[in-house]
Parts: sequence; C-alpha cells; structure tokens
Amino acid sequence: RQEEQGMPSAAAGSPLRVYVYEMPSEFTTALLQYRGVHSAPHRETNVYGASQLVQGSLYAMETALHEWLLDSRLRTADTAQAHLFFVPVYVSSLYLWPIHGASTAPLYGGRRHRGATRVQQATLMLRAAAEYVRSALPFWNASGGADHVWMLLHDEAPCFAPRELRPSLLLTHYGYDARRPLSWSSYADDDWLRSPAFYEEHVGPLAGPREGKREGRPAGGRPRGGAACFERGKDLVLPPWKPPSFWRAPLSDPGLAAPGRRRGTYLFFAGELGAKRLPGYSHDLRQRAEALFCDPREPRPRRDCLEHAAGCRSDLAPNCSLWRPGVRVVPHVRRGGYGAALSDSTYCLALPGDGWSSRVLDAVVHGCVPVIVQDESAMFFEGAFSLAGAPELEYSSFSLRLPEAELPRVLEALDAVAAPRLRAMQSAALRVRDYFVYKDVYAPYRYERKALLATGRPRQDGFLLLALALEARARQLGKLPPQTEEGRRRNRALLELDGGAGEWQSPVREY
Repeated sequence: RQEEQGMPSAAAGSPLRVYVYEMPSEFTTALLQYRGVHSAPHRETNVYGASQLVQGSLYAMETALHEWLLDSRLRTADTAQAHLFFVPVYVSSLYLWPIHGASTAPLYGGRRHRGATRVQQATLMLRAAAEYVRSALPFWNASGGADHVWMLLHDEAPCFAPRELRPSLLLTHYGYDARRPLSWSSYADDDWLRSPAFYEEHVGPLAGPREGKREGRPAGGRPRGGAACFERGKDLVLPPWKPPSFWRAPLSDPGLAAPGRRRGTYLFFAGELGAKRLPGYSHDLRQRAEALFCDPREPRPRRDCLEHAAGCRSDLAPNCSLWRPGVRVVPHVRRGGYGAALSDSTYCLALPGDGWSSRVLDAVVHGCVPVIVQDESAMFFEGAFSLAGAPELEYSSFSLRLPEAELPRVLEALDAVAAPRLRAMQSAALRVRDYFVYKDVYAPYRYERKALLATGRPRQDGFLLLALALEARARQLGKLPPQTEEGRRRNRALLELDGGAGEWQSPVREY
C-alpha cells in the first residue's frame, strides 16, 4: 500500500532488509478470532466495515509492528538478502488474555498441565514457536538465532523468555537489566519465579534466594533469576502503541513550544497508586509517592496506613509530609483530562507499574520533562538514538533520573535545576517526542496516511528510529558492512538533523 499510495516510509532509506516468518496460525492469525475490548490489536473494523486505529491492548505493538513490516520496503522475501529475521507471535496481546484466561486447561505442557500459570504458558508457547523456527527452516541454525527478532511485550515478558530465545534480539517494553532479577508483579499468575523448578528447566539457572527482604514482603527464601531479563547492547526497549487520538492534538499544538509558556503544575503523576495491589507493586514507589506528596486538603478514608490487597501498611501512611502547592500525585484522571494535565506540567514522574509504564512517552508527547525513578532499567529507545547516529538526542538531553532511594528528595533535585537547563530539556523533549509514537502505520486510505505522517515533525516517528537502530544491530552482527561516513550522513538526513537532507536525498516524495 505504501507504493500504491506513492508514500513510501522514510525508513525505506535504510539498507536493512528483514525476512518476516509466516508462522503457523496457532501463533498469530488463529488467535485474532478471540480479540475483544481489552485484548485487541491496534486496529479494528467498525460496523460499517471500515478499518480504524484503536487503543487495543497494552501490548498492541505485536500486531502494529508485524503489520508495518509486512507493508514496508524493509521486508524481503529473499532470505539470501535478509539481514534480520522477524518472528511474529501474538503471545502478549492475545494469548495471555483472553485465550489463556478463558481456557479450561492449559494449551501447552501436555497432560500433566505443567506450567499452568499464564506466564509459564507464555514461556511454553514461545518455546514451541522457537522449535518450529529451528526445525522448519535453516536460518536459525545458521546464526544460532542471533539475527532473529522477537517481541516480548507483556509486563515482565523478557524475564520469562525461554532460554532458546536468549541469543536473539528481543524487542520489549521492559528494560529491566538487573544481573539477578526479581519478579515484581503484583499478580500471582504473573510471578515468573513462582516455580523455581519450571524456571530452571525452561528459562535459566537460579541465582539463589533473595538477599534481605523485598519491601513489604517477607524474604521467605524467594529466589532470584539467574538469566538477565534485558541485555543492553543487544535488546531494544520499544515505546508501547498509542493510537493517534492520544498524540495528534499535542503534536499539532504550537502552544506547547511557545517561548515562555507557563505550566501551572510543577510535578505531576496520575495513575494506579497501589491501594489494591500486593506490596512490591511499582517497587512501592507509587505508594511512597502518594504517601509523601498527596494533597493534605483532599479527604481520605484514613491517614494512619495504606490499605492494600494484603492488609494495611503503617510504613506507607499517607501523611502528605512533602506536599506543596504545584505538586499533584493523584489516581487516574478522567479521559481527556490526562493530556491537559500533562500539557500543564513542568515535570512528570515516571514510575514503574507492573513491570513497565508508559509515563515517559506520555510526558514527552506533551512537552513535560520526565523524572525517571526506576533502578536497573532501560527506558523506551534508550540507546537507540546513539545507534541511529544521533547521540545528542539521548535521554540526558530531555529527562532527569533519580535512584529509587532518592524519591523523597525529588523536589530538592528539581529545585536545583537551573532555568536554562530546564528550557533546554523542554525543548529537547519536544524535539524527540515524534520518535515515541507511530505515525507510519499501515493505512488503507491515502488521505489518512498523509495526515498521520504530516503530524508534528513530518515523517519522523518511532518506526524510523527503530529501523535505524535495527540496522545498527545488523552491522554489529556482521550482517551489514561497518557504518561509513556516507551512511552516518544518510541517517542524520533521515532524522532531519544538521539542517536538512544534505547530500543524501530521501526516497520519500513530497505530498
């Protein structure tokens, strides 16, 4: 469709070529019949038969990226020309829910129902997909899987990836890179260390019991994983799918970039605050943020403790001791009000949820400076800007980062930021925000695709940055020659740096 519409992707300027596997239907197309309101791909067909982009599930990038590759010039059907091999499996967006949730018995694991929890089922499903790829075609064995690309998008998905996938390039939303990782999920069914024997059999060795105590939970000899969930220098963290209805208005609002724009809120966070979760949700950071920065003028059912799923914790009593005017830490706001609140905020807290959270994306799209508080974790596209040849766009240019232990001193850290640096970070956030959304998505109608690509900085989006980062990974694997000066100029021209296209001309025509 890109060719028919006369609007090839800006990513077409990359020499990267990707072979997309045609997987058996049990891993992709057969699962689509079970899609629903909270377990959907990134698009649906309305009552009039028209295709439209929707929110879908939290993990809808599984279908969005698969669809984009199928419609991209980067795709090749000639395996001899392929530099990378993409393996589509709809494990997070459809299998884990609703299919596993509605099943009367586990679909993987045999009669003994070994691996009955949903993350264990995901491990077994991915292992079955890897076995198909390894046995049906010769390309996996040629590289040991190093040039294969998988998407693992669930809350802590790379942590329960089977060991067969470890050599591959993993695309994930969760960049947890602790050497001895813990399971932080507040859902028992998603605790990937719930069965140490299953973990050792399918994922990796254990690293021994937890040292000390996970906040709010007894140690109980709980093990740590011995296989890193995410490997910097190999894997990439993708921003999640957000429909155009979330980002078109702020990317089209010139007022967000107006010099001297005043924002009424100094520090903002809105979202699940852990009141009904098990201790350890969000590393207890959201709970601590509410306890310290809640507005004392707001009525509360009780102030002596934080009520949660397992009882009441006096150590997280909401005393609001660090609140001051301009600070706003609240539960979810009404639809439509969230974007307005972000646009009116100078700094936005980015705290983990059950694994990852979209808060960095939400902040930069609205020109708010992200304040990241999450240890041992890479954020969306962290490192990808450098891979693409634009290190000046990396996270240090548009965000602040604090250790989790420093959360009570976050206001002190923000107050210490000089005004020129704050203005520079705000400007940089507006500069990079196009790369946190996906405009170059398949659109059956030319006018729709034209409008999406023209939003914000035309033709600049997450698909382009991902293509350039994957190209760099292919070079590291020796599948493409080392980068040349001409190639670096091409990449910077594609990213519209250094004042324009320079000597290299994009294949994308004006439209």
